[in-house]
Amino acid sequence: MANIFVFRTGSIETKQNIFCGWLNIQLSKQGIKEAQQIAKKLKNQKIDFALCSDQLRSKQALAEVLQFHKNTKVIMDHRLRERNYGVFSGHEKELFKKYYPEKYKEIHRHYYADIPKGENFEQLSRRIFSFMNDLLKFMKETEGNIVICAHTNSMRLIIEFLEDLNKQNVSEIEHSPTQHKNYFVKFN
Repeated sequence: MANIFVFRTGSIETKQNIFCGWLNIQLSKQGIKEAQQIAKKLKNQKIDFALCSDQLRSKQALAEVLQFHKNTKVIMDHRLRERNYGVFSGHEKELFKKYYPEKYKEIHRHYYADIPKGENFEQLSRRIFSFMNDLLKFMKETEGNIVICAHTNSMRLIIEFLEDLNKQNVSEIEHSPTQHKNYFVKFN
């Protein structure tokens, strides 16, 4: 039996509420504090491996969490990246909501939304589910506890995978950057 601890990155260094996606933006001071709160919660857990995306904010958040776990092996995997918002990346959500309120709901939360030059939840699920299937194989071979630093939407899909959720419920999942989820994985 092994544990998977999953948390997401926190607040980023930007003045506007933007579609961040694949933009490589660092954590804000608040985002660092949020990661430090997760670090305190996981301080006494045994963590053998830590995984994060190749995005700066993910690496920063994971570094904060691992301050109490100096011997943990870190693995970066691009499949853990945040959802790609394509042409909407970097644009303010509030302006988009104001001028295109119906389209905003679809782009922001619809599983099969059309995201020009980006990806919807269904496309993101292929990337995340591939990662999770590989992770479970790895865990079966190594029998170690894992911590995953995800992003808002990649965490939604990790939860969908681990809890076998209905696709309609995925976009409704909310989670704070100061909370983590813990899953027990049993191998036969």
